[in-house]
Amino acid sequence: MKLADILEGRALLKSGSLDVEIAGLTADSRAVQPGFLFAGLPGVEVDGAQFIGAAIENGAVGVLTHVGFQGEVPDGVALLVDEDPRLSLARMAARFYAPQPEQLFAVTGTNGKTSVASFVRQIWQAVGIEGASLGTVGVVSKLGEKKLQHTTPDPVTLHQTLHGLAVGGVQNVIVEASSHGLAQRRLDGVRFQAAAFTNITRDHLDYHATFEQYFCEKKRLFEELLHPDGVAVIDADASGADEVIALCERRQVPLMTVGERGRFLSVQSIKRDGFSQEIAL
Repeated sequence: MKLADILEGRALLKSGSLDVEIAGLTADSRAVQPGFLFAGLPGVEVDGAQFIGAAIENGAVGVLTHVGFQGEVPDGVALLVDEDPRLSLARMAARFYAPQPEQLFAVTGTNGKTSVASFVRQIWQAVGIEGASLGTVGVVSKLGEKKLQHTTPDPVTLHQTLHGLAVGGVQNVIVEASSHGLAQRRLDGVRFQAAAFTNITRDHLDYHATFEQYFCEKKRLFEELLHPDGVAVIDADASGADEVIALCERRQVPLMTVGERGRFLSVQSIKRDGFSQEIAL
């Protein structure tokens, strides 16, 4: 596939040609193979641009990095720069690894993401729909189980995985959207038809500067990544729910609220019975 076919218009070609053939994508210089595009991304502690030389030695024919990169690349290597190269990489990965499954859903929140993703996959299975869940416990589908390094994998791994599921006949996938994944643009390029919010509490403040920033990254799912015609599913009883509901109403996104205050699915009562529960909805 030519570089021109996967470039979505954000990144600027600084040198080289868009006619170069791209055999794969990676942000890890050690994983570069001949014909790959290497993404030298700015990190929390290390600037990935410092590995551009090593990537080219390993056979990279294209480089994507940030606008602050002042170095040069050899003739025959395409150099792309972008103010937000993570976003460009995610969208390029989506194009390179098309098609995606037809129905894609995401769930975010501090607690409950893994449970919700697993429950949705099991409900699909119970009604005869081939579905997959992707997150903390890995990728689970009829094609088997596969471990992941992160709750929300890097965009190349994510789109490779989604492509594999689509080709394997799995057209319904629910993804756990972590705050790290949202902040680092790993999910950009995914077409979400529905997004769910569980709750928000103080967490991951070793990475996010403030609680407000942490919450803002969670809200990106509904503000930027959920398709305008998609559906937002919100636990109306949860902390932070009112802000997410207001955001969705401003975007005029179809909204389903659940819980004791839920208008779509209302919890009437929950009664414990040993290791079970009786729930009236």
